[in-house]
Amino acid sequence: MLGPHPARDHRALPFCAQTIIAPVTLAVDSLGAAATAAAFAGALGAELVLAGITPLVPFDIEHLLEDRLPRPLADQHILDRMVAERLEEVTSALAAGVRARTLLLRGSVGATLVKAAAATGADLIVVPLRDESEFPDRYVLHHSDVPVLVVPTRRTAFAG
Repeated sequence: MLGPHPARDHRALPFCAQTIIAPVTLAVDSLGAAATAAAFAGALGAELVLAGITPLVPFDIEHLLEDRLPRPLADQHILDRMVAERLEEVTSALAAGVRARTLLLRGSVGATLVKAAAATGADLIVVPLRDESEFPDRYVLHHSDVPVLVVPTRRTAFAG
């Protein structure tokens, strides 16, 4: 006889996450990972940490000596605002009862997410499967000290 279905009875799980973290970026595939993380958090009664991660815009130090705001810093501000807006959209779409907090961070997605997971005490990281050059899913898989759930990006619950 099979035991209770793990998704319905978290006591049946040998591992039960208490804090789940997922990235929210400008890439649409992060929405699928966030939706999956939210579903797990809701089902398990875990805390959800949504890490809004903005890539760093490189800039030349010479621009800092000028009187105007350097273009790369202005671009950084725009990217930060866009990720913050995306984070707000995802947070407002969460199901009732999902306990969530948000972080707004800068850096490469993989490394920043691994650091954020350690800093928040997350015991599960949810990432999208990507075909891009950065491969944050691979970085996280190789550098995380906690389990990682890699989510195919075909279905996106938060996409508009």
